[in-house]
Amino acid sequence: MTTLLKSTIAATILLSTLLIAKEVPDSNERWQNNTSILQLKKIAQEKVESKENALEILDKVFSPFEDMIEYALDKDFPSMQKGYKNIEALEDSGLLAKSVSDSVTTQISQDIESLENEINTKNYSEVALISTKLFKTIANNFAYRDYVNNQIHIENLDGMGFEILSLLSKKDVNYAQIQSIINEAQKSWIFLRDNMKDENSIDSFDLLFKALSHATIKDDKEMLNILASMDLALVDVIEQQFK
Repeated sequence: MTTLLKSTIAATILLSTLLIAKEVPDSNERWQNNTSILQLKKIAQEKVESKENALEILDKVFSPFEDMIEYALDKDFPSMQKGYKNIEALEDSGLLAKSVSDSVTTQISQDIESLENEINTKNYSEVALISTKLFKTIANNFAYRDYVNNQIHIENLDGMGFEILSLLSKKDVNYAQIQSIINEAQKSWIFLRDNMKDENSIDSFDLLFKALSHATIKDDKEMLNILASMDLALVDVIEQQFK
């Protein structure tokens, strides 16, 4: 074998060895890759836990106000009195203040105080409206919104139904205000709609908004009552799609 041929074979073996070495990571590289995967899994798990915690807090701060709306619409005075004690307990615990933006805490406290006055005078419509206002204020200023953005938009659809029913309970119905509420809630629906796959649910809510606007133009109080109640029922259906 000539010296040139020997040199060529040696160079070929060396090149092959180098190429193979590039394809196979050393033990340190493998550890780094595994660490990266573990870190990603940990971050994902933390996000899930953060979402679950945020939903739990949201439920705790919402429930007393949602209950109060229903008590007021049912004109259930004893339950309103008990419900207000739950709201006071929530406020005194500090959880409510920690769950919303600092900019709205003073307004929330003032509205809770106004709520007590309206309960004592058995002004059911105003109790329902103030409770709905508090419900919507908490939703739109929730401190942990980034973890549960879909749920906030769902709550805004709930808020629409509650607010319409509250306004319809008044002696003089402001239909222009109802249309404004529908228009505002439709923004949340458009956001949710873009993230939904169930065509039946999409069609149902699309038709609901058309019917609400039509009934408002016609000043059809009875139909608006039906449609606002339907909204609350349909919200429970689409909520399951985002869990």
